[in-house]
Amino acid sequence: MIRVGLVDDHPVVLASVAAAIQAERDLVLLGAAATESDALVLARSVDVLVCDVQLDGRAEGLRILEALHDPARMAVETPPAVILLSGFEQPSLMRAAIERGAAGFLPKSAELAQVVAAIRSVASGGTAFSAAALRSTRTALRRPSDRELQVIERVRAGSTNAEVAVALGLSEKTVESHLRRLFDRYGLLSRTELAVLAIDEDWVPTRRDDP
Repeated sequence: MIRVGLVDDHPVVLASVAAAIQAERDLVLLGAAATESDALVLARSVDVLVCDVQLDGRAEGLRILEALHDPARMAVETPPAVILLSGFEQPSLMRAAIERGAAGFLPKSAELAQVVAAIRSVASGGTAFSAAALRSTRTALRRPSDRELQVIERVRAGSTNAEVAVALGLSEKTVESHLRRLFDRYGLLSRTELAVLAIDEDWVPTRRDDP
């Protein structure tokens, strides 16, 4: 039996995937989680973790991946294989998933039969990435670090460097260094270009007043 855990904060998605797993004789659903902390607890007892990239509007699925491969946080010899589900298919997001050790990446529009097949594949040591997804990651932008994302979020909100520094407990010079590295890495010339790129790549949550 393949022990499976689900991580998603959308009840409808959880219910549909859970039903598909429970209908299979070789799969057993051991539990579901909606937060990063609960997901890490669940991960200790499953072979495969099917995890939404976005939890509470943020890419916590990537943080879960990082934690699972960090011996200091997970006292398990072999972490479960992780399949990420996402409503967004930006190449930079797929690249980040692969770099953090994901065994698969599927769009939320995938058929349930495809999700079940992916679970069996990664449980046996395989992967579940489409050829198109793998090709797209070769030239994908590298996703910013968590700290860089915090800076970007506040820049996008219109904060000055001084305001960003106070909000994040940094010096203004450190904020300037973060921005300079981001501009150089992505070939940008302004804070506006950085904000637009972050929106296009889905690096920051979309505000309610965004079109």
